[in-house]
Amino acid sequence: MALFSVLIILVCLHVDSVRSAIGSTEVDCVSGTYVTLNTVDEEFEGDIEIITNISPYVRLVLEPYMCSLCMKYLELVYSDGDSTAIVRTIKPLDLEAIKMSADAVYYSISCVRGAINTRTLYIADINDNPPIFQSKSYTGRVSDGTPVGWVVQKVTAIDKDMTLENKRLTYSILPPVPENFGLRYDLQNNAADIELIKPVNYNNVQQYVFMVEAKDKGGLSDTTTITLTIEDFDNLNPYFDHCLYKASIEENQIGLFSEITPEPIKAQDGDTGINEPVVYSITSVIPNEYQNSFEIDRNTGVISVTAALDREQTGQITVVIQATQQNDTSKTADAVVLVTIVDVTDNPPKIDQGVHSSHLV
Repeated sequence: MALFSVLIILVCLHVDSVRSAIGSTEVDCVSGTYVTLNTVDEEFEGDIEIITNISPYVRLVLEPYMCSLCMKYLELVYSDGDSTAIVRTIKPLDLEAIKMSADAVYYSISCVRGAINTRTLYIADINDNPPIFQSKSYTGRVSDGTPVGWVVQKVTAIDKDMTLENKRLTYSILPPVPENFGLRYDLQNNAADIELIKPVNYNNVQQYVFMVEAKDKGGLSDTTTITLTIEDFDNLNPYFDHCLYKASIEENQIGLFSEITPEPIKAQDGDTGINEPVVYSITSVIPNEYQNSFEIDRNTGVISVTAALDREQTGQITVVIQATQQNDTSKTADAVVLVTIVDVTDNPPKIDQGVHSSHLV
């Protein structure tokens, strides 16, 4: 009774094995056979074929055929004299690895001193590989003179799945999304172009750091970090710290102003990241007859009085000054210096000789 139970179990195991196999085949040791087995999904594990009706006088061996790499995935379960043999996997079928050697799993069941029986097993790709960015971080530079629509960086993720459907990716910028940049999908290269969608300004932001995600249809994903450094572009005029300065000098005094407010005259390049030097000049003096009464140091902006000024002739003079970018004379800025002439006692009193008054006692 115990022996009968064991036989029943072995028969059931054999039936299960046949059912789990892709196909049932036979070999022809005289003429050979060529069999294309059913297609299996990638990562398949189990019995590939059951070979039946093997003659007791035949010896079978598993040999490579058009794919030596395939032998790393297969084994033949068989002993001399067996009427049945099984070809099965010894590890999951990896389509991406096999495709490096052949377009399918090829092997042969050879009869010793007889014909070979070739087999072809096709593998269907499954989405089992996540996209991987070629770099975990990308860095680039963007001038604040770059036009909108310009591609500032290209990013590429590689998906090792074999079919286009499983390889196709969706790219997105993860929150917080910088308002100056957007993504444009590059279908031909399965990549993403980061483009400028709003002008950047070096004076406001000098660097943007954000993350880009690549995701396949199954939700497998990878991320990379984008760092874009903003470079200043020479597109701004210089500027004075103040548009109006007030200065004073005593009449008849030659030299520097005794006082200037709100602070010493200074201009600088509007492109702070470039900061080209500026030179100073006087463009006009009001009243005009005082044009030659002032001079300005072209490098420092310090104004000097070169001719004595008379408070009795005028109490206030307007000096218009200009700062010019040294390497580009088209870039200028203007300011006004309001000069007050301070009165001093420099005229003695005079007696009018035309009118006399006397009183005799």
